[in-house]
Amino acid sequence: MLDVIVAAMWVTTAMGVVLLLGAVVGRLPRPVTLAALGIGEAATLVAVVADVVWLIQGHPSPGLITHISYLLTTPLIIPAGFALTYKKFDRWGLLIVAVATLIAAIMVVRQLQTLGIPFGYLNV
Repeated sequence: MLDVIVAAMWVTTAMGVVLLLGAVVGRLPRPVTLAALGIGEAATLVAVVADVVWLIQGHPSPGLITHISYLLTTPLIIPAGFALTYKKFDRWGLLIVAVATLIAAIMVVRQLQTLGIPFGYLNV
């Protein structure tokens, strides 16, 4: 189950990088932008569902209230970035959705950490 969460985090990160590169170039076609946002949101939802299944299976979380708050807010980050720029995906709009997507990936890592699972160098 943890492998699914980590894989979803990497997919979300990859979509954030694609959007960030689009912001550097200055333009991405709207269908590509929407596809990257959709894939990033779907991966985030997969991570949240896998996390909920992990909790239902009886694995304890040291900070359950904090963990539940991460589960509730993480899927809302990418749509919030989209809501800020849905009419115009220019350079700044792409930067906003790229940052929102990367923040969602970081929130997935924080979900793992609130479960008490060390994740790479982020626990140093």
